[in-house]
Amino acid sequence: MGVAFFKILGIALGCALKPVVVIPASVAGGAEFYQTILGGIIGGCSGITIYLYGLDYLIETFRTYFRVKRHHQSDTLPVKKKQVFTKRNRMIVMMMQKYGLNGIAIITPLLSLPLGVIIASRINDKFINDRRKVHIYLCVSMVIWTFVITGVCYLF
Repeated sequence: MGVAFFKILGIALGCALKPVVVIPASVAGGAEFYQTILGGIIGGCSGITIYLYGLDYLIETFRTYFRVKRHHQSDTLPVKKKQVFTKRNRMIVMMMQKYGLNGIAIITPLLSLPLGVIIASRINDKFINDRRKVHIYLCVSMVIWTFVITGVCYLF
């Protein structure tokens, strides 16, 4: 019982970062089917939750403690700035138009969970404004990919 728990815990910790690497490695390492599935789902969905909801806290903390001081002219009226389209903004718009939330959710477990969640979070902030929907899509995708990758690894 104790060994199975630590196998599941190890798989879960790895799947919180890169499930497409950890799941085949765990199968090759001798983990049983249920251990791989359970560890993949628990680790992936926990990682998605931590990255999605912890990202705002980290960004706000960074802005609070590492705020860049700006020089203000107190005697003039504020000038409305024209919106600047940076490379990052263009990339986010292009990804949303090309793939949408479904596409980002599908490729997230294959790339890297932190990277996919950051992209999905930015798309949510600019287009969707429904963090719960993004969370559900990413977790459903993680569950499906865990079964697919584990099944393929056990077949071959």
